[in-house]
Amino acid sequence: MTQASALRASRPAPRPSARRAALRVVPTAIQRTRVGVFAGACMALLVVGLLTLLILNTQLAQGTYVLKDLGKREVALIDQKLELNRSIDAQRSPGSLAAKAKALGMVPASSMAFIELESGKIIGEARPAGAAPAAPAPATPAPAAPVPAAPAAAAATAPVELPAGDAPDAPTGSASPTVPTPAG
Repeated sequence: MTQASALRASRPAPRPSARRAALRVVPTAIQRTRVGVFAGACMALLVVGLLTLLILNTQLAQGTYVLKDLGKREVALIDQKLELNRSIDAQRSPGSLAAKAKALGMVPASSMAFIELESGKIIGEARPAGAAPAAPAPATPAPAAPVPAAPAAAAATAPVELPAGDAPDAPTGSASPTVPTPAG
């Protein structure tokens, strides 16, 4: 036996059921993937994101300035409201009302009477006020603040007679008590 035949005899015989996978030839050059296109798409996405952030930041800054201006306007309007309230309070004060009444020729009442609405009872005795002394005309008229126009009929008052049955405890000096109310 030669060596070659001895080697053949020592090797186990190939199994007929197990087949080897077929080998194939690998191409010499593997095509490169396009890395540049992917990098360009990532850069474009990054630039679009940064521009979006810049626009949002600019809009927020502009909104802050608008909010600041509105805050200043609110403070000015609050100050104006307080000044108008002070002016109204000054016009409603008793001294101011007395001066305006005197300018219109009104005189203070010398006595007062009240009517209880539930019972109709008159409390006190009302007497007519004395005539007002003639007030000298002012040398220069003061500028009047604009006042909302009231109907002329509301300024005039007319006496209203109460029925005798409604006022059982009326003073004995008058035939029927009168209460001035707006005519209209």
